Amino acid sequence: MVYRPRSAVFWLYVITLVVSTYLLLSANGSAFGMVMDAQLWLAPLWIGFIVVLFWLMFKFDPYRSARRYPQALLAGTALGGTTALVMAVNGNTALAGVWSRYLSPETMAAWEASLTAPIIEEASKGMCAAVILVLCSSVFHRISHALLVGMFVGFGFDVMEDLTYATREAIYSLDSDLAGAGPQLLVRVLTAVPAHWAYTGLFAVGVMLLLPTFTGPPQWSYARRVLLALPLMAAASFMHFFWDSPIGGALVKIAVTLVVFLIPVLWLLRFERQWVTERIAAGRADGTLAAVPDEVLDSLATAKARRRLRKQARRSGGRRAKKAMRHAQNDALELLQSSG
Repeated sequence: MVYRPRSAVFWLYVITLVVSTYLLLSANGSAFGMVMDAQLWLAPLWIGFIVVLFWLMFKFDPYRSARRYPQALLAGTALGGTTALVMAVNGNTALAGVWSRYLSPETMAAWEASLTAPIIEEASKGMCAAVILVLCSSVFHRISHALLVGMFVGFGFDVMEDLTYATREAIYSLDSDLAGAGPQLLVRVLTAVPAHWAYTGLFAVGVMLLLPTFTGPPQWSYARRVLLALPLMAAASFMHFFWDSPIGGALVKIAVTLVVFLIPVLWLLRFERQWVTERIAAGRADGTLAAVPDEVLDSLATAKARRRLRKQARRSGGRRAKKAMRHAQNDALELLQSSG
């Protein structure tokens, strides 16, 4: 799926990954090494942060459409943590130089991050998501696929950006590396919902809608897809802009960006639910789902129905029955996705 040496996109992926990794380590490798002891002490926090984000991102894949291809999601994470980050660092600096020609130093000091990052960083991560979506177009061609690919690209960017900031604070700290890196990492962990993984998830759906490989609702004309893609990309950039702006406190920023993120995502997931419902009907008609119990198929369309059936299984057979029902539902979803 990812290793496709006959594809020019594969070599674009390899070359950009290698070059950006080299540039990233050239710029920050010695700094990373200097504070390695502090980062090792913070390893439990890093691991917990990564595990929670994995769990959270997969919550937005309730029908198991993208998690079936972990190698592609890992490829997106790698590209987001290297290529997108290198592009963003250089692009932010260049755009800040342009803005400084027209804005006062005071305005730049307050608004520089919000006037550069939402443009440069979202474009950089969006291009990385596009590479993965095109490279893996045989399996990534629906809204749900793009959402998870974008999230994992943003996740890679998130982790490496947090590592860079924590390293910088460790070096600047007058007390110790741990005293500098620890509070910085903790703040970024506590404000990771939403963050780059959420911004890029929305942005990548917009990218998917513009690609010829998109296989969403057939009644959507290309003009309609463009009209939907642009607001999604704008929403991602707005979330980033509002977070980096000097407007409002942390709680206000979290609340506003969560609303901007959840409204379109929950609306978009309706189309994945519709796809699952149609596949269930088709599978029942042609017999491909004959081995799956009707009660399991009837529960797949919504998370509420799946939980209800698992609760019924627990009441009748205990935790073991509930676990078996969860496996049956997951297997049925895997069968639906593979048949589609």
